[in-house]
Amino acid sequence: MEKITEEAIYQSISSTIIETFDAMMSIQIERFDPDEAITLPDNHIVGAIHFGGEVVGVMSFSLGYDFAQEVTAAMLGIETNEIESVEEIKDVIGELANIVAGNLKTEFLDSGLTCVISTPSITQGSDFKIDPVDIAPPLKMRFRRDNSYVLIELCVKEDIGAKEDIMSKLSSEVIMERIAGVDIKNAIVNSVIDVFYTMLDMEVEAIQEVPDNFVEEMRTVGSVTFAGEVDGMFNIQVNDNFGKLMTASMLGMEVDEIESDEEVYDVIREVSNIIGGNLKSNFVDAGLSCVLSTPAITNGRDFKVSPTNVIKPARFLFSHEGHIIIVEAGVKRDESANEKEEDQAETEARSTDDTAAGRRQSVAASGEGKELDQFKNIGLVLNIPLQVTVELGRSKKRINDVLRLGPGSVVELDQMEGEPVDILINQTLIAKGHVVVEKEKYGIRISEVVSRRERLKSIR
Repeated sequence: MEKITEEAIYQSISSTIIETFDAMMSIQIERFDPDEAITLPDNHIVGAIHFGGEVVGVMSFSLGYDFAQEVTAAMLGIETNEIESVEEIKDVIGELANIVAGNLKTEFLDSGLTCVISTPSITQGSDFKIDPVDIAPPLKMRFRRDNSYVLIELCVKEDIGAKEDIMSKLSSEVIMERIAGVDIKNAIVNSVIDVFYTMLDMEVEAIQEVPDNFVEEMRTVGSVTFAGEVDGMFNIQVNDNFGKLMTASMLGMEVDEIESDEEVYDVIREVSNIIGGNLKSNFVDAGLSCVLSTPAITNGRDFKVSPTNVIKPARFLFSHEGHIIIVEAGVKRDESANEKEEDQAETEARSTDDTAAGRRQSVAASGEGKELDQFKNIGLVLNIPLQVTVELGRSKKRINDVLRLGPGSVVELDQMEGEPVDILINQTLIAKGHVVVEKEKYGIRISEVVSRRERLKSIR
């Protein structure tokens, strides 16, 4: 990076992580030597956010699943046994990753680098590895609280001048209208069939359900995300044995001539990049600006790659000589469009898509779950500045009294001396405190706060 120093990047990430955990969760964590050898638990969760524009790359936010549960409970002001589903945990981890990446984006913008960030994608499971994006040396940071860890890895490079695709000039209503005009299903189906035929000499067909004998074994997922006027994702998943057949076909060799997994990953990267690029072209043709991320690769036996709840992807199934190709794609849309797509997906795939059914069940959760839904988009606004107001007290005056006010007049307040003052955001009480003077400046020492959930409500 030329326009911003590594030290500035480290400082932004470090201060954001420490302050966010302290202020929003009352969890004190500290930064420690990134070269110290640590291992996350087998069951862990990773939130990833991609940068596009004049900064290209990805930031990952990783922690053990048990610690993620603790963090989620602290963020929502509940006990860990009150967490209703893994979707709540994914949303909170996505929000935290969004806060870190959002503040880092601000640093890039302040340095003259125009960029956008994607909606977080979440990978969770007990048996997976993420193949690193090889575009620049990674910057690594480690944080801990006792024996729990948060790992941050940033791999980005500058692409000066890459602004045209991300400079939005449209209102959100126009953007949603144009997105609704893109036939995503038709674009995906046609693109998958065409890419496999032209690039791999493989004829695939769209199918409605997974065969009874299909088993998800060791598998690879290639992922790309959209950012700009279109927020979205595209994943393609194949079992490893079929991934090797794809690689052999593309490279013109036999399966046993494949020398490493990297060759397979590169082919799946290329396929996901081309299909994602074709979908991007449909958005651009509709008059929308967006950038496509560098493809990411996840490989393993027990994991799930998905966006946070602001995006509800549709699932598409394809077959080639008994091999199954699973594709998920979706973009952020208004609620009515999401509900319509969910109903359609349920009609087309309810007999086979247990994962999608579980997701729909989570979305349609009853009473207690609906309270969380108020905050599922909170990661998109956490970097917006808010005006904090301190109210010393109030007083009622007649108009005559107000007209007689002048220099030297004293306005009596209903607040008694020594009583705590109110701290408000958007005219909503969030805390109480006492006036203090430090270094010739007035301040407020907070003595009590409302719950974190109430504080989140105050910024809606």
